[in-house]
Amino acid sequence: MNCLAIGDFLLPSKAFDAALGGAALFTKYRSVEWRQGLDGTRAQFRDVVRRIETHGSKAYDIQGDILDVIGEVEVLFIHLFPVPAELIKRASKLKYIMTARGGLENIDSEAAKKSGVTIINCPEHNALAVAEYTIGLIIGEMRNIARAYHALRGGIWQEYYDNTAAIPELSDSTVGLIGFGTIGKLVAKRLLPFGAKVMVSDPYVDAKTIEAHGCIPATKEALLRNCDVVSLHGRLPKDAPPLIGGVELSLMKATALLINTARAALVDMDALYAALKGRQIMGAALDVFPVEPLPPGYPYLGLDNVTITNHRGGDTLNSYIKAPDLLLKKLRDAVTLVTRR
Repeated sequence: MNCLAIGDFLLPSKAFDAALGGAALFTKYRSVEWRQGLDGTRAQFRDVVRRIETHGSKAYDIQGDILDVIGEVEVLFIHLFPVPAELIKRASKLKYIMTARGGLENIDSEAAKKSGVTIINCPEHNALAVAEYTIGLIIGEMRNIARAYHALRGGIWQEYYDNTAAIPELSDSTVGLIGFGTIGKLVAKRLLPFGAKVMVSDPYVDAKTIEAHGCIPATKEALLRNCDVVSLHGRLPKDAPPLIGGVELSLMKATALLINTARAALVDMDALYAALKGRQIMGAALDVFPVEPLPPGYPYLGLDNVTITNHRGGDTLNSYIKAPDLLLKKLRDAVTLVTRR
């Protein structure tokens, strides 16, 4: 098969080359860089991701060498590169789009389906990184780690915190996971050895699957009422309301914590701010925000019962570099399955 890999400033073509360059599956392999005139700064990366998540496959116009060679390509490996309907139409021999991302926002999925093109994504590429980070935020918020650090940096030996009278241990806690995909399952697997009880709410996962992972299936309402920690690991359909708003926050325990390492859109941030400021819930730990980086004077910066970090959940070396290898294995499996049929 004729293969084209398109790298970007987060997952460069050399990473694709290392995994795909010598693969016997390909009769021809080529890689190119898609930089869109950017120099690769983190700020620009955030802008690119935000633009793609807002405008999807039409976020950028595709020009240059890619248009010249796409007509012969049978397998396309990408990360952030947008794949609009026009490009799919031009790629008359295309059979597979392999994306190193979990989401498909940058691909016109309907156009691909109509053209008989199979899309294979890689939600697990940063799943372990995000799962580990989630555990860190849970413990950090429970035990006031960031607050103690900042107090000491300011010359204060702080003995008392909002939760001083009721600081829990994970072994005595019930943790609720809303969303039980790849990351949710990995979080559960890491929580259970601590002795935590894990409840799960996911309308797309059956109760037997949840129970097979050592967890307790529950409705979202039951989970919110009974859990000491609520951690979000779902996705929302376009234009859907947040999973957590004022009503949901009102169901949570006064001693409960909310953790979000997924997407800012899952939470009504105004409602959460009001709940934290009014001590309606004990605290929160957030790694994602509607606007990044945070503007000066952002309200959450003034709260003392929230741990906030700057979108670091998937930021490990392995989470990106291993993605091409994972995708190559998935492609081999898919081709083998088609051949057997």
